[in-house]
Amino acid sequence: MGAAGPRHHLVVRITHWVNALALFIMIGSGLRIFNAYPAFARKGETFCCYPFAGHPIPDWLTFGGWLAGARRWHFAAMWLLVANGLVYLGFIYLHGEWRDLVPRRGVLRDALEMVKFYLRVRKDHPPQGKHNALQRLAYFWMPYVGIAAVISGLAIWKPVQLAPLTRVLGGYVWARYWHFVVMLGLVLLSVGHVFMVFVVDPHSLRSMITGRLAAGTHTPPAGDPPKPHPPESDPPVQQPPVQEPPKPPPEPEQT
Repeated sequence: MGAAGPRHHLVVRITHWVNALALFIMIGSGLRIFNAYPAFARKGETFCCYPFAGHPIPDWLTFGGWLAGARRWHFAAMWLLVANGLVYLGFIYLHGEWRDLVPRRGVLRDALEMVKFYLRVRKDHPPQGKHNALQRLAYFWMPYVGIAAVISGLAIWKPVQLAPLTRVLGGYVWARYWHFVVMLGLVLLSVGHVFMVFVVDPHSLRSMITGRLAAGTHTPPAGDPPKPHPPESDPPVQQPPVQEPPKPPPEPEQT
């Protein structure tokens, strides 16, 4: 059982939900843009690494209505994501919360133990700090994947003005492909994040709204310390029976 107390700063909470909204819009609108030409190779050419060419993404996974509308939503959400990301990164650096996210020595070993726990191979939750090893890895790499999405997106948005950047990514076709791969990486990280929240620490969802951990809630991710066993008492010492002192003999009567 835990006591009520602060868990997430207001800036972290606001940027978290703004980031979730921006990612939702960007992914859905990006898939709608992709459906305008659901392939990576130019017409008459082939591409090695996408076996689903010509098959559009299902409409229920897309957002924006049509190509022009999806582009407007996509670019609007892009600038929101960039501004929000800069605020978040600046805050965790100045506030010191980056220390809770940077992987430490032994993180891969601890991540493997967490995988065993998720797969029910290990019954007890591995000990940890504010985040477990898998959460640390996911939260640490999320900003880098977001930066890669913005860079590759700029390369295919302005392939002429930013021609050096597009060439570094392998040309327009490959830049578009890397942008798609990065999007899949963001989806996987987001799904993993939601999975870890609901399976291991469902109370963190409330704390990401209120900023506080409710009193009386139990937080499995922190791990339960082993309960100390009561000390065994020594067996009672057998005391010898108490004997009454012998009575003195009666004095002789005087005549």
